[in-house]
Amino acid sequence: MTISIHLVDDQQLVRDGLAALLSMSEHVTVCGQDSGGDAFLQRFQQGAVEAHVILLDMRMPEGDGLSVLRALQQAQNNGQSVPACLVLTTFDDAELMADALHAGARGYWLKDTSLEVLVQAIERVANGELALQPELTLKALSKQRSDAADTIVLNEAETALLSLMAEGLSNRDIAARIFKAEGTVRNQVSALLAKLEVSNRTQAIAKGLQNGWVSL
Repeated sequence: MTISIHLVDDQQLVRDGLAALLSMSEHVTVCGQDSGGDAFLQRFQQGAVEAHVILLDMRMPEGDGLSVLRALQQAQNNGQSVPACLVLTTFDDAELMADALHAGARGYWLKDTSLEVLVQAIERVANGELALQPELTLKALSKQRSDAADTIVLNEAETALLSLMAEGLSNRDIAARIFKAEGTVRNQVSALLAKLEVSNRTQAIAKGLQNGWVSL
């Protein structure tokens, strides 16, 4: 399957360069562009976004990346289908990365990466997995914040499941690893998300890392 991409970046040169670069891959295709978060959200609200993955810059004058992530997260909480978001930015900022993950981003990557690595990150995000640049991850974890102290206690099976999720494994991969049906794993993941009071895998893993239940 070819993965469709929507670019959201305030710099025309960056958008053009990304589109040209991604056109060299047979695995992805660019189907849309916007110069800011406000324009993208307007397009999204009109039902005119057809992409599987959004490549999203963070700091833009006309609607920043966090506002996009939070709006999409709210839409998803309301039952609306939303594309996955992979942050692609120049800002090596651990706190910004932590905020993006908390707001529902499935990946965070710097722009100085190769086409091969970027496409791999896009594929992981499209498959519902995490795509975090390794050298940024530990910095971000130390910045993770919680609104209140967590009193949640995970049992051994839940901790093991969260660890497998932190490895970036899909439900199918986890099922093969622990010799269970994929449907069973899907139900267990859903139950774990509910227990952690989060809406997606990214937030679950971020909470697990923050509380020391899992490590990368």
